[in-house]
Amino acid sequence: MDRDRTRDGCHHSHSGQKQEINALSTCEAEYIAMSEATKDLLWLSGLCKELEWKHSVPLLLVDNQGAIALTAKPGKHSKSKHIDNKRHMVRRNVELKLLTTQHIGTEDMVADIMTKALGAVKFARFRRAMQVLPVLSEDSDATTSTTSSEAAASSTMDEAAASRD
Repeated sequence: MDRDRTRDGCHHSHSGQKQEINALSTCEAEYIAMSEATKDLLWLSGLCKELEWKHSVPLLLVDNQGAIALTAKPGKHSKSKHIDNKRHMVRRNVELKLLTTQHIGTEDMVADIMTKALGAVKFARFRRAMQVLPVLSEDSDATTSTTSSEAAASSTMDEAAASRD
């Protein structure tokens, strides 16, 4: 199943398919996922260029520092020498400045809504980040209470995020 999303003018792609190889580490799995995401970003960048839409250099948000390090340092890493060369397209495109990578904390990874069991507070926060509205039921009291509890949870999360910054 593939899902394409746009938020704040940014394209978000979610693909629920298994990786074609077994990764030997979390870092390698993230690096492989970055490679797949790079293909999407480059395609979208080409489409924007073809349509003559001005856009900034695509930004790839990653929650694994090791995977980001593999894109930034072209030297051989002892733990990554077995990774297929085609996976290093991320590194090549970062070097060519066709895309950039940035670390994002796991607690802020919106894609987790698709892959992890989340508590109500985090679920509501990520759902809002994706601009998805809550499902309205025919029972207006249930809808109101759900919405108000989510609003309370949301303000608590926003306060916590503000105190972190």
